[in-house]
Amino acid sequence: MNRFVEELVKYGSLKSTKIIDAHTHMGDVYGTNLSVYDIEGCLKIMDEQNVEMIFCSPHGDLFDPLSVNTEIEEILRSHADRVKGYYGFNPCYAADYGRKIDKVPGDERFIGFKLLPEYHMTPLSDANYERLFAVADESALLVLIHTWGGSAYNAPAQIEGVLKKYKRLKLLMGHSAPGEAEAAIHLAKDYENAYLDLCDIHRNSGVIERMVSAVGSEKVFYGTDMPWYDPAYAIGSVVFSHIAEQDMENILYRNAKNMINQVRR
Repeated sequence: MNRFVEELVKYGSLKSTKIIDAHTHMGDVYGTNLSVYDIEGCLKIMDEQNVEMIFCSPHGDLFDPLSVNTEIEEILRSHADRVKGYYGFNPCYAADYGRKIDKVPGDERFIGFKLLPEYHMTPLSDANYERLFAVADESALLVLIHTWGGSAYNAPAQIEGVLKKYKRLKLLMGHSAPGEAEAAIHLAKDYENAYLDLCDIHRNSGVIERMVSAVGSEKVFYGTDMPWYDPAYAIGSVVFSHIAEQDMENILYRNAKNMINQVRR
């Protein structure tokens, strides 16, 4: 057993490394019962699991055209020490969401942008994304894009189109395209600014070892979809995988910490 396994078994959490979660949400969702959904509940879980910080895009900012990121701004007003915001962008209401895009690079509380092409039924090649990509590229911001294998909107083939055009933005492939994970891994290997996300796909046996072997642990980010997944489950997937302790620490903390420093340099 490595030291992380020993800590997790003994204490139920990690003690010798902090954690940064690069893929989270917040807020209630229509038609779904989440036992935890507000910032106070998530902070309690974070403290229990030694999660120092989360990168967050609340559900309402992505789905409610009346929100236009007011939810993440409210969270950041009081919890900027524990939360970095994604500016959620809904291309179906591009005019409304586009008004604040230019302000994101100058706001240190934000890490970048979050896109859900599959849910918004808008392919990444759509013109409504162009301004966002241009701003993210100019300022080398992080862009978390929901990816899924077999999708007409955000499969690896569509992701590669963005990577070919925009060389400076940092593209985190949300979920690492389940069903086409090998294609996502190849993109992370072929493009310097492409990264893999463990959110949801961490539960697939052997996927973490495959990612680290193919692209190195420095390109793999810990994410949970919290509050959809309990962080303890995702942490266990990392520390019980067959990779070196240094690789685990990269995934759980260092990569996201370095990303914050790179984005704001």
